[in-house]
Amino acid sequence: MPHQQTIERKTARTTTKFTGEVTCKGGSSRGIVKDLSAAGICFQLYFDINATTGQEVSIKSDEFGHLTGVVQWYRGDKIGIRLNVSSNTSAQISSYYKYFR
Repeated sequence: MPHQQTIERKTARTTTKFTGEVTCKGGSSRGIVKDLSAAGICFQLYFDINATTGQEVSIKSDEFGHLTGVVQWYRGDKIGIRLNVSSNTSAQISSYYKYFR
């Protein structure tokens, strides 16, 4: 029986369920932010935007404003976005936890 590896995350994720919009070179789609951490987002798309791994994206939401990142993975209607690290990004994520959580 093969040994399954356990992936340890550097930052804890919080399950969420609020709407936002993701835009990339291939198009844009509204959808649901399924989980959120200081390092990334799991976003469930309403429409396919032909996002590819490594592609830059922007994310807008009333809960945290405007963030940018890179597509880390893409599976069906969900994409994983690694957020661009900056003090502004950290402040926006902290603000979400403070006011919306």
